[in-house]
Amino acid sequence: MGLIVMAIATTLIFRASRNEAIASTRTQTGDSLAVAEGGVARILTLMTKPENSVLLTRNYDPIDSKTGKNYLGADGIPKTSDDTTIAINEWITPITFPCLPSVSPNITALTGSNSIGNGQFQLLAYRYDNLKQTGTFLISGQNDNSIVYLAVTVAISVTIQDFPGAISTHTTFDPDRIEIQTRRIAGKNANIYFDPVTAFNISNLNGYAIKGGTNRSQYLAAIGSASDTTDTSIDGTIFACKLQLNFPFTAQGTDLGDITDPRFSLLSLPLTGTSGQITHYQTNKIDITDKVINVDTTAGPVYLYIKGSYLNKEGFHLRGDSKIRNIRTDGQLPRVGDLRIIILYSGSGTPQSAYLYNTACIQNAFLYNRDADFKLETSGDGCESPGNSNLDGVVWAEDLQNTNTNNTGINISDNVLSLSDLANSFNLYTNNKIGSIQKWQRYKL
Repeated sequence: MGLIVMAIATTLIFRASRNEAIASTRTQTGDSLAVAEGGVARILTLMTKPENSVLLTRNYDPIDSKTGKNYLGADGIPKTSDDTTIAINEWITPITFPCLPSVSPNITALTGSNSIGNGQFQLLAYRYDNLKQTGTFLISGQNDNSIVYLAVTVAISVTIQDFPGAISTHTTFDPDRIEIQTRRIAGKNANIYFDPVTAFNISNLNGYAIKGGTNRSQYLAAIGSASDTTDTSIDGTIFACKLQLNFPFTAQGTDLGDITDPRFSLLSLPLTGTSGQITHYQTNKIDITDKVINVDTTAGPVYLYIKGSYLNKEGFHLRGDSKIRNIRTDGQLPRVGDLRIIILYSGSGTPQSAYLYNTACIQNAFLYNRDADFKLETSGDGCESPGNSNLDGVVWAEDLQNTNTNNTGINISDNVLSLSDLANSFNLYTNNKIGSIQKWQRYKL
């Protein structure tokens, strides 16, 4: 009987000790979780600072010494098949941008080990998902011997600080220079980027001038707007900074034939997009007078390529009250990036410029002409939008030119997110902001 009592007593002691150990472990785990959660809050706060927020679109994913692979991998999830043995570190300092001063994030404060009470937390990795516009932070929290790993995914909003509403990037084909004169370039994204080599007054500028800045008159003179002594023609910042237009556009899709007055009745309108894909159309020539081409992008984006040669009397000419309009039938506003008018150099002869005459209008569209000019020869307001414009959208061309003293100009679109796929390639400074938390999960590493 004595042995039985002793055995029971010993079992009870073991159970009590085990329960005490479990309770202690749970307490330590809870403390570590609290440390990790506090670490998340601190890291997110640090990321609201402008000098650190530039990192939100860059990846930091070093090698986990225990696995020999990345902590997160491209999918932002630990221990999956996309983890590699190559460390990813885009968090460097300083971070440089074209056209603006560099920025120096506080990387040490972000990635070093930090204290909360008696515990330590550390940001182990960060992955940005460009398609989903989310960022995932992996943070460890430790109290005594217990470690907790938290992966937190947040929404990231990204906007280019000074979106290039108008680009004049000089090439070797055409000796012309940028010349805007009194034409209006209006809107919150009405920023002009020009190659200093193309300056109207052959200046040696290499910076930028904000509206109302003390150096503004120099930059107005450089783009041929010296007569604008009241600084009212250009709403945005003027950058003496060349942005390369090297996008691999290739003419493809349905051949519309020459789009001219005699053949206009043969054109099946509106041109329409297709759900879930880009719809492509091509032509050698657009030369119309008092005609309207509607492009319905309700279902999906449309790319229209003009590929002819100036020497073959082909090209792009909108005369009279002609219009090319991006429309939708679902009540939503058309997006500027959903209608792309892309003028391509055929490789022979002289590249073709894009000409707008009289009261013509390109409405809610992106016009791209890397190898030749965009020429405003208009005489008055042609677009249906408020204001005084012949192009509502975004224009990137070899040169921007004006051939008369009329002030009808360009209204740059306010919503330019649909052109992010192109604009992001310039690596311009972006305003990155953390939004709502999408996912919060513990992991074992």
